[in-house]
Amino acid sequence: MLKIARLTRCLNAVCLPQPSVPVSFIANKFTAQDASVALRPFFFIVHPDLFGQHPIERAVNENSLKCLNEFLTSPSALEQPQQLVFYIRATNSFGEERLREVKIKLTTSDLRSTVMKILNCFGLSDAHVPQESYNDYQNTNRPIDWHPSFYTAMNRENDHSRPNKMIIVTLRSWLRMNIERSRSHQEGMRYIQDDIARLLHKFQTDLGLQAIRFDSDWGIQHFRGCLMSFDRLFKTHTQFLKHVLKGKTLVFSNCTGVSRLGEVVLSSEDVPQAWITMLKSVHAYEAVLTRLPTMESKLSDLLRKAQVVRREKRLGHIMAEDYELLLNRVLNSLRRCQDYVHATFGEKDLSHLQVRIEGESNPLMLSSFGQFLIPASVPGTMVVDFISENMHQAELILREITGLLAHEEKSRLEALHCLSLSELQKDESVTPAQMISCCLRLIEESWRLLDPLTSTGGVSLQGSKLRVSHYYSVMQDGLICIPWDWVGEDDL
Repeated sequence: MLKIARLTRCLNAVCLPQPSVPVSFIANKFTAQDASVALRPFFFIVHPDLFGQHPIERAVNENSLKCLNEFLTSPSALEQPQQLVFYIRATNSFGEERLREVKIKLTTSDLRSTVMKILNCFGLSDAHVPQESYNDYQNTNRPIDWHPSFYTAMNRENDHSRPNKMIIVTLRSWLRMNIERSRSHQEGMRYIQDDIARLLHKFQTDLGLQAIRFDSDWGIQHFRGCLMSFDRLFKTHTQFLKHVLKGKTLVFSNCTGVSRLGEVVLSSEDVPQAWITMLKSVHAYEAVLTRLPTMESKLSDLLRKAQVVRREKRLGHIMAEDYELLLNRVLNSLRRCQDYVHATFGEKDLSHLQVRIEGESNPLMLSSFGQFLIPASVPGTMVVDFISENMHQAELILREITGLLAHEEKSRLEALHCLSLSELQKDESVTPAQMISCCLRLIEESWRLLDPLTSTGGVSLQGSKLRVSHYYSVMQDGLICIPWDWVGEDDL
């Protein structure tokens, strides 16, 4: 007993903090400007301009950068953990370039630790992160982290050994915190929405346009700006615009020209004078558009009558002249390997399959719609092998896709009605199966979302606009974005 008492006195004498000179520090403030400088290498590898051939990934990076910018501007506004998704270019063991998805979770309002976390996730140097400097001042004690043996000997709990509790955000809790912000944005933008509706009706009526769209990630204020600029153009070139645009679809996007679908596309970043210059050459594109079906028919013949289809993505318009060049490259590639096509498929009829020519260096893949996406840079033999290996999977998807799309639309309308939403849409990157799963869960969870008598209270979504995506966000116009795989109360 004497030995134990002596040991305890020794531990107290050696390990317990002594009331000597207090040691303390103050860390220099880490500003948003410091964060921007430190994150320059990160911005370089995720910049949307690097993903021009990958519109879906480009859109995801743009949205995530907007959310990250909001956090850097006001980190204290982070009330709940937020997950951001970025795509970067990576090379596999075979030297082939692929796109890799990286997820970052913002869990703290501390700028320095968040910047360090981002740089570490992407394997980037933190040399540009300013080091913390410490200034001594009196009357504040520095917290002491003792050796684990001390806590064992003194029978005390080590606070530093406790695992961090993961905070899980449920759909209802997130909506409760953000629904008022959404309504405020929606009400504040109502006059802009009314202005857009007025201008759209005016142009469709006076110019005889078939449709007008805004295919861009910029907000509705940007769309309104485009329409107002076009309105000024309309007042000075009325007859010319009627002659050029009658019966056509007008799209404001991030490029200028005539798309492979024959739609007139104007870049929202160009000045009206550049629009006029392009519109003067619209009729010259008719010859190109006339040649495209003939080239697609030749391509179909080279692939045993497989259907060649076109489908524009919201942020990935392919201009008619570019599409002609892509078709020509694929045609030449397949002409050189017709013996290989015959050896692989024989006399088999592939007219039930669908192929789509997508860009210069996009990945060769089978889409969620059962279509073979073929980039122009892939050798013809590789295209033939890929179609042969994935033919049965494509046939299965094509057999089910019609029913799947019908089921998706039915579940979307049911969720729209059940939650009293004014609008329910999805991102292009969300597959029909994911959309169906999300809508069905929204319907099942609706009683808990709307019931004010639940433990945490209900949330009224009446009149709200909802978009199914991969992240939580509130857009400028009050549009609410939720991940398709959101967490419900029963998932905890």
